[in-house]
Parts: sequence; C-alpha cells; structure tokens
Amino acid sequence: MKVQPYQIYQSMMLEVKVRIRAVDECLSKHSEKSSLPPLDAEFCFLQLRKIVEQVCFSSVLCDKNRYKEFRRIEGEESDINGDFTKDWNARVILQKLNSISPHFMPIPLGQSQFSDGLHQIQRKDIKATHGELIKIYKKCGDFMHIPKPFSEDYDSHISRYKQKYASSKNTIESYISYLKDLLWNHAAIGLEFNPGENPLTPGNPKNAWLVDFGDYSSDDISIAIAIAD
Repeated sequence: MKVQPYQIYQSMMLEVKVRIRAVDECLSKHSEKSSLPPLDAEFCFLQLRKIVEQVCFSSVLCDKNRYKEFRRIEGEESDINGDFTKDWNARVILQKLNSISPHFMPIPLGQSQFSDGLHQIQRKDIKATHGELIKIYKKCGDFMHIPKPFSEDYDSHISRYKQKYASSKNTIESYISYLKDLLWNHAAIGLEFNPGENPLTPGNPKNAWLVDFGDYSSDDISIAIAIAD
C-alpha cells in the first residue's frame, strides 16, 4: 500500500518531537549554568536546524503538486534546476513556498470549543512566519562550521568566538520554546490545485491536517484529516 502524504508528515513530526526532547534534555543538564559547553551548544543548534528543515520539507508535502509545477516552470524560465526533488536549502524553499501559498506555514492551534454542532479551534497568537524560521535556520548555521582563524587578528577571533558561545544558551532556549509553541498543536493546510493551473494563482483550502504532539514523553503523534466540502 502506498504511503500517503499525511502519513509521511506524521512521521516527520514525530522526528521533530524527538529532536525537541533531545534539546530539552541537553538544556536541563546545564540548567544551573548561564552557558552551555560549546559542543552541547553545537548539538542543540544542529537539532534546531534539522527541525526547521523538517518543517520546511513537510510543508512541501501539503502542496506537493503546486510546488512541483512552480519549480518546473522556474526551470523552464531560468537557469535554475526545475527538479523540486533536488531542493535542499530550507531558506530558499521557504521563500518559494511563500510565493505559492499564504497558508504554507504550520498554523498553531489553541483552545477548541464545541457549539451548535461545530468543533471550533482557536488559532494561537504566535508569529508564524517563514521569516522567523529562516532567522532560526541562518543563526543555527553560524554554529555548523569552523570559523577561519586567518581572516582576522587571532586574539580578536578567539574573543568573538567565546562571546558567540556565551550567549548561545539563551538563544537555544528562545528558539526551542518558539518551535514548541508553533508545532505542538497545529494545522497544516493544503490548497486546491489542478494540472495546467498557474501555481501562483491562489487556491481555496482543500484539506487540513490537524496535528497534536500529545504527551511530551510519548513517541506518538496524532493527526486528524479535515476536508473542505
């Protein structure tokens, strides 16, 4: 049986949950300290960057055909490779997704209410923008590579390096808190799209995957599918 896109999405969100717990565990080991050991900080930034990548690739799943067509047209009209399966840079993908759908970002959900036979879910008041994810992605990238020791005075190099890591704990705590608020309960929206249509033409929402990370310690993610009439 073919694996459905929502099942892949569910699997990727479970991996996000595991990475969130890994970051939290690392932070808890040093809760009494004002900073993290450099290698622990790098570990946390790596997990955060991978979480952003997973959110990015998962968002493509929601509008796969629209994104595929958008990239095919890009390949015909420019020197850019039009094969969307070759895309890897989350920053670039997020910018492209923003061009084809106003709903590509996970929509953080708050309290739900049931009245008049309708189940109403409130949206959380969180800044859910691709710019926020790109900011996290780029900041994490600063910790993924060894800085060149010959591009500046070495004493200045060491001083800047130490300052960078000294403030890393606060940054990590801020990012992981934001990602939990964004993702723990959220909706992923897919738009209507038919072959031959312009991928830049807005489409109506066709379905929503309602995702609940559930109990913090469990290795389960629940997902409900809502389909527009």
